[in-house]
Amino acid sequence: MGGGGGDGDLTPISIPSSPSCSSEVLPPEFAEYVAVPPASDGEESDECCAYDHAEEDALHFGRQLQDHLRQAKEFIRRYKPGDCIEGAGGAKAGDYILPEITTLLLVGPRGAGKSTLVNRITRVFDKDDDPFAPDRAQVSGNSKSNGTAFVREYPVPRHSTAICIYDTQSLSNNPQRNFKTLQKWMAKGICHGEIVTGRDTEEGNKTKGIKPLGNQFSFLHCKTRKVNFVIFVVDGVSILEAIESNRRDYIEVLHETFKHPFLSIGDDKPVVVVTHGDRLSILQRAHVQNELADVLGIPVQQIFDIPGADDYQTDLAILDMLRYSIQHAEQNLPIKLNYLLEVHWRETFKNAAERLMALDAIIEATIIFLCIVILLLRFSDKLLQS
Repeated sequence: MGGGGGDGDLTPISIPSSPSCSSEVLPPEFAEYVAVPPASDGEESDECCAYDHAEEDALHFGRQLQDHLRQAKEFIRRYKPGDCIEGAGGAKAGDYILPEITTLLLVGPRGAGKSTLVNRITRVFDKDDDPFAPDRAQVSGNSKSNGTAFVREYPVPRHSTAICIYDTQSLSNNPQRNFKTLQKWMAKGICHGEIVTGRDTEEGNKTKGIKPLGNQFSFLHCKTRKVNFVIFVVDGVSILEAIESNRRDYIEVLHETFKHPFLSIGDDKPVVVVTHGDRLSILQRAHVQNELADVLGIPVQQIFDIPGADDYQTDLAILDMLRYSIQHAEQNLPIKLNYLLEVHWRETFKNAAERLMALDAIIEATIIFLCIVILLLRFSDKLLQS
């Protein structure tokens, strides 16, 4: 699971059927990492020894996983825009135009699981903050539902002032309609409460008379935010069905939309999230990821397998995906004009100094040459006089 792999399904394959001989009890959350078979009467001591090593290995791996998870969470919690700037060319974070909040846009076809993904991301942090907090995004199981009608902004974690995710309505089957909507969001920004009218359905036409949430009252003005990076969400089950039934039209819509220039930030294409992987086998999930990598023309490491499971590996995949998105968003932040001018004048001064140094060398050579000529003339005069 996580970026690229697609082979981290942690559904318990076997659960210990009897307690081991170790005095330390294996915590329930690590039971899925080790299987302890029933003890045999004839080889009790040897098997107990083997079980002890198995539990120790599982506990060690579990502690490593916990440490990695804790560090990944702390990074997201402490993050402020500008923290991931690499400083190429000697630039510092203060030399860039930093966003007030790093904005990530969810894009994907109908049923891809964008709203479900919002809830899964939130759940990673709610486990520590408020385990009984309700879901934030409404998920409809009705196939006739029009889905998300309004653009929604979700700070991550809740009440964060550094990262937000925008959940949007599903993409249309008509790529040109998608391009028009996506181009508007990427060029002009996106706003919480904005109504989405791009879907080609009869139900979508009923939303024409509805006012955007943020404009129903004049004093409720929602800020328009520039999109810093795009998360392209696809349903692993739908992709597999399209592959097996040779529905190339579905794959082509994904390909055309993903390749749309406005979805790229600089040279970076969107990160891809594959959902609903818990309904597929490990081999099927790997097949889906490889197919997407081939169709979209991206490395497998840019594809994150995030199923609906609630386990440590899924949480790590979510946190790794967020970090990837943030880092690539900050690689393409615009540089301030005064820094560009400073760099320009610095280069100009350097070039001028180099030219002067070259000119000084020419002048020195000329002076030396003239001195030699004068000395030769004086020497020749003395010879003539004598």
